[in-house]
Amino acid sequence: MLPEALHDYDRMRTGFVSPQIFTRVLCSLGFEQLGESLDLLAALYQSPDHRDKLVDYKAFCTEMNYPATSERAILQDLFDRLRREFKERGAAGLHGMLRAFSMHDRAGFGRVEISQLTPALTVCGVSLSRPEYDAVVSHFARNGEIEYMYFVREVRGSLNRLREELVHKVYSGAADSVGGVDVQSLVERIDPSAHPRFLDGTLGEEECLRDARMGIDLYGAGHVRLGDVADYWSFIASDLPDDDFELAVVRSFRGFSPSPAGGYGGYGGGGGYG
Repeated sequence: MLPEALHDYDRMRTGFVSPQIFTRVLCSLGFEQLGESLDLLAALYQSPDHRDKLVDYKAFCTEMNYPATSERAILQDLFDRLRREFKERGAAGLHGMLRAFSMHDRAGFGRVEISQLTPALTVCGVSLSRPEYDAVVSHFARNGEIEYMYFVREVRGSLNRLREELVHKVYSGAADSVGGVDVQSLVERIDPSAHPRFLDGTLGEEECLRDARMGIDLYGAGHVRLGDVADYWSFIASDLPDDDFELAVVRSFRGFSPSPAGGYGGYGGGGGYG
């Protein structure tokens, strides 16, 4: 039933539909109780080959039949585990992983030979099962090399659409006309007292600012995109309930003014996430 329902919106039989169509069809088939998770599903199956982020619904339907052994399921479980582990290490752990890979990257192009995957991860205290190894190679290897920068970015994580929109809205004051962000100027406007690791007593204020700088600017370029800010919030706060996440993000950026109508420009009030 699911493939047929999606076919109705895919007249050219490309195997792709928009995220909006994907979630709408799932809701019509009785999956509306999944709420926010529908956006997560759509994001998980979005194709990197499409600029408008179309959803690969054929891959989704296939893996519905083999959910436990699919490549995406294996990668999802792997990165869930790695994010839990590296959240304890903070952004310094992500930089440590980048350094471990870069030791084998003689050309400096962000790629290493597949044979160097295990040695680099071993330095970081990460071991992969055979299915995990095969899934990583299948997903991140091109022409015999692992694109490790994408791997590390995946460990940092990404937000679902609604949370990402919230971060973009709050931090938009730090961006230029094309969405670029100067890291030094950004960090100067971050309120570390709203950082989740300050609130749980793990880090002090200066440590939180240092962690934010390192976690947002993974490659030390000094200039990032708003998407990097959103991904960092995934790294430090993906496990927060929606209301707590919203409050932390809104309070974290000095100069952001919430909507006078209550809530935060459509994200507040305890019901904005589905």
